[in-house]
Amino acid sequence: MSDEFIDKELGRISIVRNVRAKSVIARRKSDFIQLTVPARFSMKQILEVFDKMKPRLESLPQKPVITFFPQSTFKTFSFSLNLELRKVQNYYMSLKDGILHIACPEGIDFNDSQVQDTIKNYVEKAMRYEANRLFPNKLAALAKQYNFTYTDLKINKSRSRWGSCSSKKSINLSYFCNLLPEYLIDFVILHELCHTIEMNHGERFWKLLDSVTDGKARQLTLELNKSHVHW
Repeated sequence: MSDEFIDKELGRISIVRNVRAKSVIARRKSDFIQLTVPARFSMKQILEVFDKMKPRLESLPQKPVITFFPQSTFKTFSFSLNLELRKVQNYYMSLKDGILHIACPEGIDFNDSQVQDTIKNYVEKAMRYEANRLFPNKLAALAKQYNFTYTDLKINKSRSRWGSCSSKKSINLSYFCNLLPEYLIDFVILHELCHTIEMNHGERFWKLLDSVTDGKARQLTLELNKSHVHW
């Protein structure tokens, strides 16, 4: 369940009630602040907590985000986006020959947050599809090339971790890896494959990762760490 109100200084404040929440958590989104609150909180309680949090909220940094307009250039490693205005009532998409076509109803306002969220949902759907189509073959090829073994691959939507590896050698990759250049996607996969042998980030891990990246393990790690999902 969600609700919202407008604050004179901070703008739109979106309220999300969560039965598992034990306190109020604030997150800055593209053009609003989201408050996740315990489901039992009344609006009076929410406003009281908000007033106490407001000085800190005013200092929250504005996160850069990806926004979509017909003239914008947006590419993943496997497709580019083409937004079209059509005489249609509903949005629809098609992914063909490396181009994601999204038809948008005429007259929409691309500055509207709901419009942006709709387009993002279609782009995410395409990234999930492409990850499931391409990542298994990439993982299998790199594992074979460097003599690694793994048990399974799962695609998730993590925005905080590009990938992970379990103690059972099961690898997880985020479909947001699509936002990386292909050589960094390969590096994420190699990083996780190295964890099938060395679970921690000790000296032996870095030596192993260096051996499959031409000695560029730390250089590529620094480059990867500078890449963020602003979504």
